[in-house]
Amino acid sequence: MTIAALEKKLKPLESPVDNELLRWLYLHLPPGPIKSRKTHRSYSEAVRILMAESEGLDAENRTAVGQYLNAVIPFIEQYEKREFSIGSATPEEVLGFLMEQHDLSQYDLAKELGGQPVVSQILRGKRRLTRDHIERLSKRFGVTPASFYPGGASV
Repeated sequence: MTIAALEKKLKPLESPVDNELLRWLYLHLPPGPIKSRKTHRSYSEAVRILMAESEGLDAENRTAVGQYLNAVIPFIEQYEKREFSIGSATPEEVLGFLMEQHDLSQYDLAKELGGQPVVSQILRGKRRLTRDHIERLSKRFGVTPASFYPGGASV
């Protein structure tokens, strides 16, 4: 079958993307299985940026970002589970694992998390990671925010 014939058969199924941001995202970072660490880093960084910046967007673009994230995040999680899975770890265990892998002490994360006592409390399960903590840790370690949620632990 030729491309033209295939396009003709698929044309009636077409659902036009009328949002410019969503069209750009699908064109430049199309959702799909991730096969390399480089691609994983790109998509993880895109998700981090979109999550951080989406609050400043108008409602239409915020909805577009949500649609895109819903399409992309499962592929990121699938790659991370396949390549980096450490089982069903708690957020504290994930943080401890990442600190160990990067040879970091509590003092190394003190500035990002609000002081060494805060890091200690988080690691002991006495304090929960905040959304801001998760965003900072995701960026620092190059993992998706889902890594720090129970059941989403993949690094």
